[in-house]
Parts: sequence; structure tokens; C-alpha cells
Amino acid sequence: MGGRKSRAVVWIWSGVFGLTLVVIVVFLHLRASSTNSHTSLNIDQPPSETELDGTTPIDATEVSQVVMKTGLTLPPLDFPPGSVEEACGFNDFLPYHSTTFESDWDSRIPLASEKCWSAMETHINTINPLHLERDHRRRRTFLFVVLGEPLTFERIFSDPQGDLLRVQDALSRTECLLTGDETNWELKDSCHAEAFLNYALINRICLGSGWSRAYTYYLNNDDLTPEQDRLGWKESLEREWVEMKCEELDQTLEFSSEQYPELHKLVISFQNSTTKVKKNALELLIELSARLGDEAAGLSLPRQVLIPRPGSNKEEGYKFGRFTELLASRTWQELTLKQVPNADRFYKIFHMLARAESQNVDTLKAIRFDWGQLVQHMCIPPSSKTLEYISDDGVVVRFTEQDFEVMLEPELEVFEDFFKPKSCQEIVHEIRQQRGIKSPTVLAAIEKFEQVALEMGVYE
Repeated sequence: MGGRKSRAVVWIWSGVFGLTLVVIVVFLHLRASSTNSHTSLNIDQPPSETELDGTTPIDATEVSQVVMKTGLTLPPLDFPPGSVEEACGFNDFLPYHSTTFESDWDSRIPLASEKCWSAMETHINTINPLHLERDHRRRRTFLFVVLGEPLTFERIFSDPQGDLLRVQDALSRTECLLTGDETNWELKDSCHAEAFLNYALINRICLGSGWSRAYTYYLNNDDLTPEQDRLGWKESLEREWVEMKCEELDQTLEFSSEQYPELHKLVISFQNSTTKVKKNALELLIELSARLGDEAAGLSLPRQVLIPRPGSNKEEGYKFGRFTELLASRTWQELTLKQVPNADRFYKIFHMLARAESQNVDTLKAIRFDWGQLVQHMCIPPSSKTLEYISDDGVVVRFTEQDFEVMLEPELEVFEDFFKPKSCQEIVHEIRQQRGIKSPTVLAAIEKFEQVALEMGVYE
């Protein structure tokens, strides 16, 4: 009996000692975490290293090493001087998809370096935010068409407060309040068409529910090339830079019914009363920008969603700009899908591109295309075995490899194109041999396509 009591006492004191030890460890861990936590960043200027650590200044060249564990690394790459990758020290970063990050890792730390911040700013200023759209159709429309006045992050971040004032000025003048099917591109400057789009995008990207952008994904993250892995870091730091830039904005820029009740009510009144799916104020601002002649707004398409909801980007600026005829065509809609090279589709696309670029049409409607983007999109088959096409009722339908396997009688030509896609060279040769094209503009479009495909190494 006494032995059992002794053992019980030992167990009790062991438990007390163990519990005390756990409490001490937790306390020390929390204290360390508190000491290492980062203060808020002032992004009127690139955040300094001392703001990230209140005790010891960090040399800019050591920032990336400080924030990551040593050990797992990738072979160094030769980055151009002044590039984001070189300035931010990407060669010192761990693999992007590694699970060995510090528990208190803050992906903003590389941007604490003035050199990194400046390189990222230079890089992002040239990007069209709509090139990063998650909706493929919307993104490809902006990638394929070359604008005379490009839409960039530099443009929308240049003067948000001034854009708000210009929007308020335009909305106070009757001639700028276009509704229904009205357009008047001659009012572009006097009614500040550009400011409407800038202001709407600042609200959407910075003051809404958060920036929703596309990222590059790979089927197997454990087998990436160093270049693919570094791209993951670059996209991550791009997002951080934009979010930090957004944080410096005055919250009074938000276009809400609470903050600007009369203006908000006025914009909502532009809504077509017969429309089943109602649009929000930002979508209507973008459409008004297109009505007044802003080219970028005139490329805007509604995002494709199964169930329309508030904030789902339903603007239809394409109905009011100079690209209306092009973007409303069935051939353009087919082009924006990712499909395997196909002779019938290429034949229609060449005619469409030639007609749109032709100098014989109204110069206000003549359109310039980014042939590099077009060629890459058309010549490189889908990386995943998926075929997209538009049904007769306008719905985008996607077939996978498994879908084809269970179909009883798939069309032989479609089946072969899907599993054994032809090269662009084979497709163009087939068109030249079998279609008897006589139009000089169409032949010129095909020759331009071939030349670019050869230069990019995607023709054969």
C-alpha cells in the first residue's frame, strides 16, 4: 500500500513538473514571437529594414536570407541586372512550394529592400491589371488587342483622388450622363472617360473584397524547373506589392451608397429597367467609360459565372466601344477559348483578323492585334486534355479526355484532333492547299501568322 502511494506521489510530481515545463516553453515561444513580430509598414516609401525589425538594422542584401531557413535551395539562375528576380535576390529563396518556411514568414520582407521595391514598381507599372483576369475570355481579349492608350497599373495608381474629382465633375454635367444604347466618343476628354475606368478599377482592386487575379499552376509542384519555381515567387511578390500600394489609399475613395449617396443613386439609375440581372455601381461606371470612348473599357466583357451574384463583374463595355462588331462575333468567341489547332477554325480566324486590321475599313474601327499572343494561344495545344467549344445557345462547353472515352460515337475528326493535334504548319499548309484563298489581306494575315510562329518556335 505504501509502495503504491509512493509511486502515486512520484507520478503526480512528474506531471506537475512536466506541465510547468510546457508552460515555460510556451511562454518563451510567445515572447520570441512577440519580439519578432513586424510593425505596420508605411508604404508612402519602400518600407525600411528597421521597420521590419525594431532592434538591429538588416542589410538589404541579407533580407532574403533572414526570412528563410537555410538548407533546401535551387540551382542559381542568371537574372538580368535590374530585374525583379535579381533585385529581390530570388537565387537566395527557398523553393516556392517548399513546406519549410519559418512559421512567422512574411512575404513582404523582400520588398523591404529599396532595390527590390523599385524594381517591382517598374515591373508592375507596365502590367495591365486585366491581363491577370481569372476569366480566360476576359483576359485573352485584353491580351490579343493592342490599345492606343494602354491600361496599366501605373495609370490607375497615378492619381486616384484626381480621378474621383473628375468623375464627380462629369456626373454633374448632363451631356456626360449617357444611358440606354447611347454613345458619344467625342466626349472622351471633356467627360473624363479614362477617369471612370481608373476609379472603378481602384475600387475593385483595392477597396472591394480583395484583388482576384490568375496565377500560374502546374499539375505537379514537386517537379518544377527552377524557372517555373521562381515564377511562383514573382507572382506572390506582385500580389504583395499591389496590396501594399492599395493600403496607402484614402478610404474615402470607396464609391459606396453610404459615402456618396447622391452620386451612387445617380449611377445606379443608369441601369436598364428591363435587365434581369442587375449591375452594381462599378460595373455601370465601366460601361459609362466605354460609352464616352475609353478603349480599354470598350474591351470589357462580363465574367462567365453559373450563378450571377453581386460583384461578379457583369460590365458589358464591349457593347459601346469601337470593338463591338469584333467582340460580338462567334469567331472571336471561339478564338478566346483554348482549343487544339484546327483548319476550319483557323480559316475563319484568319478572315476575321484580316478584316479587322484592313486599311479599307473605317479607321476608327481598324484594330491592331498582338500577333505574338495570338500565335502562342493558337499553336500551343491545351496543356490539359480539355476541349472547349461554344454551343448553339452560347454556352461554353468543356470536354475532357474521359468524356471522349465514354462517348459512343464521337466525330472522328474531332476525336483525332483532340488526341493527336496537328501542328500550325500542318494546319496552314492544309488551308493554303485546300481553301483557294485569293484575298490579299487574308493571305497577308496568314503570312504574318507564319512568320511570328517561326520566330517563336511554335510553328512545327
